[in-house]
Amino acid sequence: MRRGMTDAVMFLDSKQSDESQTLPDRSLKVIGKISYRTTVTALDRLDGDVLQEKTSDVTSSSKPGSGTGGGTETDDDDTGDDDGGESKSLSQIVYHNISPTFIRDTIHTSPLVKMYQNVPSVDLIYCAHNPEAQGMELLTKDAPIEEVRGYVKERMTQAFTTMEELVGEEKIGSYGVCSNGLGLASSHPMHLSWEDVVDASIQASKSVHGHDTDAHADVNITAGSNHLSIVQLPANLLETHGLKVANRLKQYLASPDAMKDHGAFLPKNIQIHATRPLTCYPNRGTGTGFPFKLVDYLISTVEDGSSKSWTHEMKGVPMFYTSVMNETMAHFDATHLLEIKEEEERDLNMEERETLDGCKLLQSVIHDLDANMSTGKLRTFADYEEQLFSKVVPLIHDTFEEWDGDSAAILQRFFEANGTAVRFSIAKTTRKLLKEGGDGVEKYDIPDDDSMQDFAIKFLLEQQCEGDHATGPLIDRVVVGCPKAEHIIEAVQAAGKISI
Repeated sequence: MRRGMTDAVMFLDSKQSDESQTLPDRSLKVIGKISYRTTVTALDRLDGDVLQEKTSDVTSSSKPGSGTGGGTETDDDDTGDDDGGESKSLSQIVYHNISPTFIRDTIHTSPLVKMYQNVPSVDLIYCAHNPEAQGMELLTKDAPIEEVRGYVKERMTQAFTTMEELVGEEKIGSYGVCSNGLGLASSHPMHLSWEDVVDASIQASKSVHGHDTDAHADVNITAGSNHLSIVQLPANLLETHGLKVANRLKQYLASPDAMKDHGAFLPKNIQIHATRPLTCYPNRGTGTGFPFKLVDYLISTVEDGSSKSWTHEMKGVPMFYTSVMNETMAHFDATHLLEIKEEEERDLNMEERETLDGCKLLQSVIHDLDANMSTGKLRTFADYEEQLFSKVVPLIHDTFEEWDGDSAAILQRFFEANGTAVRFSIAKTTRKLLKEGGDGVEKYDIPDDDSMQDFAIKFLLEQQCEGDHATGPLIDRVVVGCPKAEHIIEAVQAAGKISI
């Protein structure tokens, strides 16, 4: 069974002091995610939290650490049984595994460990990814929620214990947890409580470093024996529950009662990392379907792409879109066939009738694609692509047996222009939703000259702790998915615009 690396994420961090940083301190709070994948066969990319692959024909591996794994936050499911060398689908192969054997094997084979040990400025932090996924199999069997969460906590404690040991062996600097479940309400079946995370780390610390009981009173426990250093959870403009969780966690850790109860076994200086700052799932993270993207797009304002502008700086769809759409409608208006019927006073033959019907169908499709933009119902580009690939393209393919060169070219021009116009429409619809609020969404006063990604990142970095114990910034770092180099620059620039 191949081990999917959605279950473990390693972070490379700088150990440089603030005095040696050349960028503003807060700008360094935006970091990238570096993951190590134990098996590279047929892998495509890490996209958000889901491991994608190009083909389901994946070479299996029998390396240790590939036992029980649970599932993922999507519909992935795995029993933990060996596949006997047979190829399996993505949902059967990619799964979360935080077993001690898997963790040790991953660390043992990771080139990042050698880098951590040899480069003083590098810190390696191993994060257990979505521990709540360990309970997926029990959930599918309708087990009581208390049993599910108890099992998840047990598995998490075992993982944390192993990572505490690895810190002592100087294989990693510390460890953390990266969890979507931390951002979900307690009523959600995939919820993971911050209390369980902290308690699991305390139990792991006691297991590795000694117990605070009379029987172990002679054990010398120094401050910092708990090496849980990072908690990552989703937080953004539309999924704000994670911000409340972050504040509760920081207030608790800074409270005198927590130190009194747990002493040196209590985690110190946990950093909160906000994940998915620009990607929001429906119903505040609890819904299904395509996620919102809190971004403005840099799109072409002329058909040849020689001039571009950001969607928040534009007043309407690019002018060339309307021109291309009208040309496409005119090309498929089948005027010549109607003229034949009227001027020659004869019925159309079967081929001509099929062509006429096809042209009417294409005009109807083009009209519907254009109308979808003005209704405001189209909120994600992924939804638009799904409609194209699952409905529009198959319909056109089934209607026309072949295309002449001119028709194919002009239809291609329309789809490219329509895609550009859709990006503009989606960005405007999302901005309107954020500014007007309603239906459980707060109102946000987004400046017209700010892109949504700028505003969303600044919003997170400006959040402050609220309570009697912890003060200062609530979010220590924002983890932004940056598939393009310019995205990294934009994220750092957005962070540099804030003043605290």
